[in-house]
Amino acid sequence: MQPGGRLVSIDFWRGFALLTIFVNHVPGHFLSPYTFRNFGFSDAAELFVLLAGISAAFAYLRPAAGGDLLGTTMRVMLRAFHLYVAHLALVVVAVVVVGGFVVLTADSRMLELFHLDLVNLFPLESLVGIGLLSFQPAYLNILPLYVALLVLCPLLLLLARTSIALALGVSTALYLATQLAGLELPVWPGTGRWYFNPFAWQLLFTCGLAIGAVLDRGARPAPSRVLDIVAPAYLVVAMAWAMMGFPVALDLSPLPAFLWDFDKTNLALPRLLHVLALAYCVSRLPVERWLKARPGLCEPVGLLGRQALPVFCVGTVLSLAAQVTRPGFDGAFLYDLLIVGVGVFVQWLVAWTLEWHRRGLRTGTRPAAAPASAPASVQTTVAGPAG
Repeated sequence: MQPGGRLVSIDFWRGFALLTIFVNHVPGHFLSPYTFRNFGFSDAAELFVLLAGISAAFAYLRPAAGGDLLGTTMRVMLRAFHLYVAHLALVVVAVVVVGGFVVLTADSRMLELFHLDLVNLFPLESLVGIGLLSFQPAYLNILPLYVALLVLCPLLLLLARTSIALALGVSTALYLATQLAGLELPVWPGTGRWYFNPFAWQLLFTCGLAIGAVLDRGARPAPSRVLDIVAPAYLVVAMAWAMMGFPVALDLSPLPAFLWDFDKTNLALPRLLHVLALAYCVSRLPVERWLKARPGLCEPVGLLGRQALPVFCVGTVLSLAAQVTRPGFDGAFLYDLLIVGVGVFVQWLVAWTLEWHRRGLRTGTRPAAAPASAPASVQTTVAGPAG
């Protein structure tokens, strides 16, 4: 990769994560047992956040390191605002989809399933909570996490300007403080905490930032003989453990629980190490060359990754609609085929339409030239919720 150039694999893996999330958001779908969360400790959420950090490095780290920290901070905050607005719109549409089903069927159980019963019980408090990101219905909690990570991003960029190691050190210290002191954000109305604790997940984002900083310089991470053995071995053990259904309930007390459990909310260490080991092993393969050699096969998935935010929102709405209608078909195989066929096609169509519009094909004009000062990676890798 040339400095500032484009990695098509980032778009591909982001698109892959979007498709995985869509399937996983339809519980009981016949494809769910074959998604990669069933073969290890991490899932598409970890992949998304890692890719978010890599994309943030491509988009923001170079301008910040060049001295434009204020301008970069404003761009990051604007991106966070866009994601915030997208989340608000997504919650409203989710209420329409699920609430509409409840109105038609008079079956209020779906409200409880998606934690939307609070909207009915405490409407004013729920509206305030949605605006504060403290009310997060089921399956609608990844965008609030990413908004929080982007709010934290300028501080990480400031540290990374001095040293990537310093940014990783501070991020690790916050992660440890979160695990040992129980730092978390509460939900309201209701009781509990954010499903994704940003104080813990920021470490994975920072790891992505560090990886992206190396890649953006055109460098390739140096291989390690130790990691070449340890990383694949860890993945094999994790796969065996997951495929056996986590047969033993581990309890290594008095060691802190985050060292040995599989808590997703606080990104327990086994989950963090799993996605990093997976990323390392993939980096040792010529994936970039494979993807560029087969553009016809890989482009549809990469297209989804380039338009990640709208595709994610559309996919989430479609998965919610599938969830509320699927019980009426008793989980029929043909209906599951229809769900995945229509869902993937609609998401691809949305991505294709937005790409067509972006390139100016609607009017037959050529795409506007990018400013000479803007690195190519900024133009091609920043796409929501992962970028």
